[in-house]
Amino acid sequence: MAGEISISVIIASRNEGSFIAATVENLLAGLPPDGEVIVVDDATTDGSIAAIRADPRVHIMRLPGSLGVARARNLGARLASGRVLVFSDAHVQAPAHWAVALTAPLGRPEVGATGPVLCDLYVRESKGHGLRFCDAATSLEWLYRAGDEPYPVPALPGFFIAMRREVFAEVGGFDDGMLVYGMEDPELGVHLWTLGYQCILVPTIEVGHLYRRPAPDYQFDWETGLHNILRLGVTHFGAGRLEGMIRRHLEDPAFPAAAARLAASNVGERRSWVTRCRKYDDEWYFKYFGME
Repeated sequence: MAGEISISVIIASRNEGSFIAATVENLLAGLPPDGEVIVVDDATTDGSIAAIRADPRVHIMRLPGSLGVARARNLGARLASGRVLVFSDAHVQAPAHWAVALTAPLGRPEVGATGPVLCDLYVRESKGHGLRFCDAATSLEWLYRAGDEPYPVPALPGFFIAMRREVFAEVGGFDDGMLVYGMEDPELGVHLWTLGYQCILVPTIEVGHLYRRPAPDYQFDWETGLHNILRLGVTHFGAGRLEGMIRRHLEDPAFPAAAARLAASNVGERRSWVTRCRKYDDEWYFKYFGME
């Protein structure tokens, strides 16, 4: 992995069965000759990593304990050599021309990240064209197609997202205070937009994503999910919006434990850093996309 190359694909994988090997093969087919795939084996226990075919463009980092999606992706990015970093789930299927189409908009300095249309791998007519927040609890909903050319969306789903290396470094990567998985991708979207970067959907590229697997890759509990929601709000929201979000979750039985975990974290430091660096606040972001 010495020297700079064109594209590095980073895959965080945990107990993916046969899907990880198929995903690596699929993405290699669309990479430029100097591209690479970095698989971060996030403490897999099912032996699935062994099925990945040996290839000089594939590098595997085995972790002794699970870091969760955000931290595993950040580790993979530190190992990568690409000018463009692509973060992919371990259970996707992309068209052969994905690399050219997704990286083209990144040539514009105002573009911070690009992503494709998400399709259910087995129900291809089920599609999502980016994400938006739809209520005070920070629930998310899929968007419909809004054009044929690449266009801005509030957030890109993190199952397949491309960024220039220098932008990823500027934003500090994914928030590694996000536990296990959940909200790390919309948090990145809020962060990019408030720094002055755009999140761009490329509607001509559709990437299949597997929703229904025999077993979950990451064990997930709602307390962890609520912690991540609260972390996003405390990091990015002003007093009024944060108060509204907390009010929506306050009666949740998981709230006390989730809030306690958050209070014991570095969220105060992260909020201070994000506030110092950003160009726009959360009010601008929500109004810009009509999410009020």
